[in-house]
Amino acid sequence: MNCHTVVQCRFNLLIVFAWFCICCVICSPAHAQDHSRLLLIENGAARSQIVLAPNADAQEKLAAQELQEYLQKISGAKIEIGNQATGGQFPILLGEAASTPQLLQEIKAKGSDPASFVLKVAPDSVRIVGLSSEGTLFGAYELLEQLGVRWFMPGELGTVVPQNKTVSLPVQQTVQVPSFNGRWHMGFRTTPWAKRMRMGGPYFPGAHGIRSLTAEVFKEHPEYFALVHGKRQISQACVSNPQVVQLAVEEARKFFRANPTVPWVGFGPNDGAGFCECPNCRALDGGDFDPFSNEASMTDRYVWLFNQILDGIKDEFPEKKVAFYSYHSYMRVPVKTRPNPNIVPAFAPIGLCRIHGMNNPICPERSYYKTLMQEWGKIVPEIYERGYWFNLADPGFPFSHVHRIRDEIPAAYANNIKGWRVETINHWGSETPSLYISMKLMWNHKADVDALMADFTEKFFGPAQKPMAQYFTLMDAALRDGDYHTGSSFDMPYFYPAPLRKKARGFLNEAARQAGRGVYAERVKVFRTTFDYLEAFNAMLQHQNQQDFVAARKELDRVDALQKTLIAYDPPMINAKAAPSYLKRFFRQPVEQGYARVQAAQGQVAALRDEWQFQIDPQKIGEAIGLWRPSAMGGNWQTIKASASWSDQGLRSYKGEAWYRQEVSIPQNFSGKKVFLWFGGVDEKAKVWVNGKEVGISHGASFLPFEFDATAAVKPGAKNVVVVRLLNEVVDELGTGGITAPVMLYLPAADAKPDNIRKLSPTFP
Repeated sequence: MNCHTVVQCRFNLLIVFAWFCICCVICSPAHAQDHSRLLLIENGAARSQIVLAPNADAQEKLAAQELQEYLQKISGAKIEIGNQATGGQFPILLGEAASTPQLLQEIKAKGSDPASFVLKVAPDSVRIVGLSSEGTLFGAYELLEQLGVRWFMPGELGTVVPQNKTVSLPVQQTVQVPSFNGRWHMGFRTTPWAKRMRMGGPYFPGAHGIRSLTAEVFKEHPEYFALVHGKRQISQACVSNPQVVQLAVEEARKFFRANPTVPWVGFGPNDGAGFCECPNCRALDGGDFDPFSNEASMTDRYVWLFNQILDGIKDEFPEKKVAFYSYHSYMRVPVKTRPNPNIVPAFAPIGLCRIHGMNNPICPERSYYKTLMQEWGKIVPEIYERGYWFNLADPGFPFSHVHRIRDEIPAAYANNIKGWRVETINHWGSETPSLYISMKLMWNHKADVDALMADFTEKFFGPAQKPMAQYFTLMDAALRDGDYHTGSSFDMPYFYPAPLRKKARGFLNEAARQAGRGVYAERVKVFRTTFDYLEAFNAMLQHQNQQDFVAARKELDRVDALQKTLIAYDPPMINAKAAPSYLKRFFRQPVEQGYARVQAAQGQVAALRDEWQFQIDPQKIGEAIGLWRPSAMGGNWQTIKASASWSDQGLRSYKGEAWYRQEVSIPQNFSGKKVFLWFGGVDEKAKVWVNGKEVGISHGASFLPFEFDATAAVKPGAKNVVVVRLLNEVVDELGTGGITAPVMLYLPAADAKPDNIRKLSPTFP
């Protein structure tokens, strides 16, 4: 080889090497397309376009709008919506525009629920398609959540949107099928938040009563209605009457003819008691007794009725179903009547504890509920949950039930629950993140709750994440571990005692310090204000129970002010209607009446102590044997407090009668003056004696004050014996019982008459 050839070869090698280097630079990660991700937006410029089919329906259009809006909020770039991608843009195909037989088959391989979807991200396109247009919408929300968008609660304050000029998705094929067919929170099912939380599916129908049995029908046919104590009344139906059965059958036929796509119709007893006592109805019963409703079980007679309805319509509607609430005294399984497979119960255990989870050993009655669920699952193929996921009659105090939700939703899945229609209320300041996490678990019962909570505190509170996580853990554990049940707000001081509240306050103060200013600070402020609300309420109850009504009224004013602050948010952080209503119905009147009496009256004669002598009277023989007599000291009287219900003092499930007794001294200087005996409230009815003389019977409205003129019965300058015969038979949503507020003797104005709120009951049952 000559020199020229060698030089030429070397030159050619240099050229090749140079091109190799150039190619390496061009193909390096800094310049090459990353085929593991798809760029939707780059440096604030859209690289993609949303594509809909020309015949896209409303939900597919909503999916496109939500994607467009939130992608713009994230990046500032507006992605156009059209029927095809143009200008070299990557298509984000939705619904019919994205659908292929292969993708639909990928979904159906995992489930057939219409809400199911596939999100397929390829290097050059995105496809989102569901088994329904609702599924496509949920797939769009999945995409946004993968980009970091969160809707922890409704409204701007509850929404988290990350800020990124460049937006990309990992290449993937994600198929999701919901764990439950029906996923509904009743309190806000029509809100945008509900859709974003993937709420949907079959909505369990209302199931109280037989609608065609109206008051007008009662006038002409009283025999269609319940026979109670020998008299027909409109409280319930006489279900054994053949004409009632026929009316129900025709009502079902009419409903399904008008609603051919609806799978079920709701029937059941009216909400309340007063069941028919005629021999034919009683013959339908199974002889079972429901201890929590304190009544004979009505399940058998109504399962019999539902069987008749289904038999009556099977010629025209053989696949249709009858839905009913398994509730009150018809919660237990039938004893002798086998239910038609097309009967669908929804559990509504209002009389059971609503705080603890099924597997929490501190709460035997929730495990009883689990047993009921299992027993129903053995005899019908489809069951639903229609429970209570808020603290009933609660004005909106902190109520974290993440512990219960993470326990019960997976347990419900394991026990064949098909769906949820739970009763909720929009107390966002007291129940976030419980409501958020419940929706995540309804969609996927295997969701990692700890990861969800960490994501919530991180994204919602930013630099204040750690102390807020500590706050929620503390408050949630207080309910989980508290040996108080049902969920009454009367129990707030016991679930959250002073040492715990001090610790919680420390976490909230530290969170406020770390949050600084801006949106994180505002979010912390919501929960601090809700905690202030709890503190004021607890202080109000404490002062009331000490009969310091001046201080109690001051705290009530603070409760009112904080309530208004929380309601003023958009959306309100506590329910704008329920919070004031519950406060008035259960707590306001004892404080205001007590305050008015100590301020306007001539003076307080004597404050009865919080501790009373007490004994139960399940056989109702106390009056006959003279427990009202001042000298009746025998009978194993025990001590009980009036500042706590008897439910919280060892008588959780007791329904019936009990006696309260106390001695109180009245100074001699009150001789010759008018004296009234005032009760702040009882649950549910009281007959009262002073020194062996009957002074009156209360109105029977639980928790509302009443008073009697005790002038003729009291003995100034001596010890006086006050005895109360107390009846608590009706199951109420608070699960209390007994004297529930302070009792005092006071001097009214000379012309005053007892204020009993309502007319005195003429008799005591």
